[in-house]
Amino acid sequence: MEKITMDSLLEFQFLGNLKVSPDEKRYAFISAQAAFEKNAYHHTLYLGEADNITKLRKLKKNNDFTFLDNHRILINYQKNKTEQNALKDKHQQSHYLYNLKDRTLEKTFTLPLRAKIEAVLPNEVLLLSSTLTVEDHILYEGTEEQRKTYLEDKKKTSAYEVIEQLPYYFNGRDFITDQCKQLLLYDMKNERLKRVFDKTFSLEQFLLSQDKKTIYYTGKPIEKVMTFTSNIFAYDIESDTHRTLYDKKDHSITKLIEFKDGIVVAAKDMQTYGLNENPHFYTLKNNTLKLLAKHGQSFGNTIGTDCRLLGSESTFVKDDTFYFISTIDDHSEIMALKFDGTLKTVFKMDGAIDGFVKHGSHALLLGMRAQELQAVYRYDFETAAITKLSTLNDTALKNKYVANPQEIVVQKENHEVKGFVLLPNDYDANKKYPAILNIHGGPKTVYGQIFYHEMQYWANEGYLVMFANPRGSDGKGDQFADIRGKYGTIDYDDLMDFVDLVISRYPAIDADRLYVTGGSYGGFMTNWMIGHTDRFKAAATQRSISNWLSFYGTSDIGFYFASDQTDGHPLEDRENLYEQSPIKYAKNIKTPTLILHSDKDHRCPMEQAQQFYAVLSTQGVDTRLVWMKGENHELSRGGKPQARFKRLEEITQWFKTH
Repeated sequence: MEKITMDSLLEFQFLGNLKVSPDEKRYAFISAQAAFEKNAYHHTLYLGEADNITKLRKLKKNNDFTFLDNHRILINYQKNKTEQNALKDKHQQSHYLYNLKDRTLEKTFTLPLRAKIEAVLPNEVLLLSSTLTVEDHILYEGTEEQRKTYLEDKKKTSAYEVIEQLPYYFNGRDFITDQCKQLLLYDMKNERLKRVFDKTFSLEQFLLSQDKKTIYYTGKPIEKVMTFTSNIFAYDIESDTHRTLYDKKDHSITKLIEFKDGIVVAAKDMQTYGLNENPHFYTLKNNTLKLLAKHGQSFGNTIGTDCRLLGSESTFVKDDTFYFISTIDDHSEIMALKFDGTLKTVFKMDGAIDGFVKHGSHALLLGMRAQELQAVYRYDFETAAITKLSTLNDTALKNKYVANPQEIVVQKENHEVKGFVLLPNDYDANKKYPAILNIHGGPKTVYGQIFYHEMQYWANEGYLVMFANPRGSDGKGDQFADIRGKYGTIDYDDLMDFVDLVISRYPAIDADRLYVTGGSYGGFMTNWMIGHTDRFKAAATQRSISNWLSFYGTSDIGFYFASDQTDGHPLEDRENLYEQSPIKYAKNIKTPTLILHSDKDHRCPMEQAQQFYAVLSTQGVDTRLVWMKGENHELSRGGKPQARFKRLEEITQWFKTH
């Protein structure tokens, strides 16, 4: 049996952007594959008809498309680098039309700005979304000369940034000053663009009605400091008029849902469990939100993996029933909500559901089952059975050792902590094995029993790998996930108890060769652990938090996340924040520590790693900082292939040499 190696990642196909044709007889999706030498992901468009899936076209670095009708697909595409560079300089975007009948590709229009096609309206009018500053609207409203002058002036101001709002940058996007998400209508026949909102309005959630006549939406004008509640509005496309449906601005809106009898809103008031509170469902009528159904569980899929790259739609209405995905315990479930308030689970996935779309009398799932890579499945509403349709990843793991997770449950007085163990190939209880504790991010995410490349790689390298969902994790409701003001206490206890139980269950573990790693919250916890115990022989902390006080003013989410999660403010509760900061306990650290961080990480900024590295270095701790250039917080999941390889290589080598 062959080993899973770092190079195995190059064989995986990451699926996403699952969409269906208007008549729901066809569907299409994107496959992305890492190209190491090019240091990029190459995308391919696939078409599904009944049980058959065929390759349509390679799209290079592009992955955005939409069905114009049942036989034609619009693709954001550029034929070559010359066209790509010319469009980039002019801030334009070209679209090609792929004809499914004769399999031809023909350029159809060029937009004067960069935008995403959200929907196709009657008479070949496209609903677009684009992120624009107030001044950017001249790109389509101005003359060609005005466009040219504006773009030239923008280049002159690229050397600095004037900041007058918070947040002012965002992970993966850099500076976002004065940027607003906007909706626009594009008439393909007349090549005209029309904006839907005032230029200073920033869209949050939106829903196109089933008859495609109304857009329900939430949002607000540009704010000096971002807030989390919003009003609800409706826009009549034909009359070009807006009306307010809800003006109390007292809920954070997760989703807008249209039933034949009215609008339902998934929302939370954040009064009990803060920003991470799960939503409930409310009917919207007469400027009032009335509780329809309590959910209190996760909305969407929060199960982590490093084998997912592209997103997909994951909710829809069928037969006046709203279907959505929820993360329950360690897996995904499909939930069904009716307008009478009935809410129930209709399907439990033995893994994670990454996308979910209506397809005729059935639905299509995009997800990961057990220890398989992503695939497209057909879901039968009557039997709740799923049938695998795609085979793109079938050979990637063939004849390779894939460890099956062994479930370990820590029984506590008022809760349980579920975790898992991956055993090395040909595990022998009479031998001794090193072990790695891997800690997830979030903290409100969850580990499931799905394929994780880095952990399978370590198992193939001879490590026993353990991972768990302590308090703070998703999947078990609000109370379990709520660790505000308790970072490094109850979650630390849960993880250490889990490690103790794993060691007792697997005496073959060499207790003198325990290692710990994690990213984001997992990096925080790695930092915390080595400041509170010396039992780990080495640690690798990734994109971590080391100091809540400086995190507050430097992270894109710091000004609200730090206060919410620590239950304190740096001006009023300085000691509270410092008490929960790993850097306070760095004087205790003796564990050899590898620090990996990306300089474009605006979620957990580089300064967090710099502080930690400086403190450890001056104390004489064996430490190493790997500064990833040009990467952001998503390095381990969506970073460029060469950077992902470097990261995994560094961690593995650090453990092997210690």
